[in-house]
Amino acid sequence: MPVLLHRTSQDVMEELRACIGCNECLLVCPALVKPIKIEVLNVETFSGPISAPIARFARACYQCGACVAPCPVGLHRDAMMMWLKVRLLRSGRKE
Repeated sequence: MPVLLHRTSQDVMEELRACIGCNECLLVCPALVKPIKIEVLNVETFSGPISAPIARFARACYQCGACVAPCPVGLHRDAMMMWLKVRLLRSGRKE
């Protein structure tokens, strides 16, 4: 059964491009244990291999939405994280 997302790939790509890299979303995230670079998260959300730190973060994210409110641009990191979680799931990566 296909996974249905509430954002299209175009929506996600537009949000990733609109990110100003301020890192406010990650600063308030209760699931982020070790710092990661927002630029790396943005790239790996949409394409290419998913590194171990980004995969751990994606698995730890519980979609609480804390990342949305502090964004000065009004982006929905929670939706971008869902996209990343689906990529991770489809990759079959267990660790």
